[in-house]
This record gives sequence, structure tokens and C-alpha cells, in this order.
Amino acid sequence: MKLRQHDKLKDSIKNSSNWSEYYEEVKPLLGLRETGFTRIFEYLRRIKDPVIVETGTVREDYNFEGDGCSTILFDRYVDTQGGTLLTVDIDPAACKNARTVTTHAEVIEGDSVEFLSTLEGHVDLLYLDSFNIYNWLDDWEASGHHLKELFAAKNVIKEGTLIVVDDNLYMKNADTNKKFGKGRMIQELMKSIGIPPYIDGYHMGWIWEDTI
Repeated sequence: MKLRQHDKLKDSIKNSSNWSEYYEEVKPLLGLRETGFTRIFEYLRRIKDPVIVETGTVREDYNFEGDGCSTILFDRYVDTQGGTLLTVDIDPAACKNARTVTTHAEVIEGDSVEFLSTLEGHVDLLYLDSFNIYNWLDDWEASGHHLKELFAAKNVIKEGTLIVVDDNLYMKNADTNKKFGKGRMIQELMKSIGIPPYIDGYHMGWIWEDTI
């Protein structure tokens, strides 16, 4: 049923040139990511020609609820509102697909940590989503990878950079009810240095503050 709904909207989504109209059509398909994406785009609207860097690129077209399709959303945003989009993925097939379905994205095939360490300048949105997570209660490898990405991007994270990590859920583990997922270690870091969450849902996000 969901696939038929996606197909029905495909033509109108492709043909919509107005960002607000486009996002209103896509928003109901975003599932748990709807609130996070809405907050992201509210933030980007404050910035002229934002620079967006994404790790993990689009794998399947129009799978908004399953994968989020952030690359397609960011590409359409840049198309209608201006800005720059860089997306990096180690999977050649994903990169090939991303080049096919985007208009403005610069698609880089390679290791995300290595790529982020080469960047210079200022990134307005750093969107981290490159490491698949299969066991929500065993998130060490995934959250550790995204902590590495955050550190690798230190030269382009400035006051006001929005840092977002996808795929996070509250899970009951023993006697606790805490959030697990790709962003757990970054969440612990941000809490320890006093940066409050800007988004706290399936997405987790923080606006970077120079705390020293």
C-alpha cells in the first residue's frame, strides 16, 4: 500500500518547483523522521546558500519512510533555495544512484571519515548517516563511527553548525529507558560539554557552540 502511495505521488513530487509545496507533499511519507527534517529545514531557511555535507547517500528512490531519502530532500532544497550539497558514500552503487537522481549534489565515493578530514571552510549542516545499524541494543560500532566522523569534521564545524545524526530510538534495556542508535556517543559528548539538543527524536541534532 505504501509503495502505491509513493508511486502515486512520484510525478507530482518530481514536477513541483516550489519548495514549500514539495515538502508538504513529501512530509507525510517521512514517518519517524518528519519532525527532525522539519526542524532541519526551518534552520536552513535562516541561512543564505547553506553548505550541506551528508555522509551516507541515497540508496533507493522515493523510499522516504524507510531510508529518509535525505540526499533527494537536500538536493531539492538546494535547487529551489540555493546552497551547496556534498554527499559521500563508500558504496559505488549508492554513489551511482545518487548521481542519477540528483541535480546539484557533488557525490564523493570514498570513506566518510577520510573525506571529512580533508574539508576546509564552514559547513552549515553536517548530516551523519553512513553506518547501518542492525541491533539497536548493540550500537557501539555505529555510534563510534559517527563520533569519528564528528571529530574528522572538526575543521569545518563552526559556531552555529547544525550537526544531525539519523536513526535513534528510546529502547528499554534492563532497568533503564535510554536512547540507542547512531548518535548515542555524540549525544553523550554534547551533554558532557553542555550543548543542548536542537532535535531529540529519531533524528538527534545540536547547534554547535564554541564552549571555550
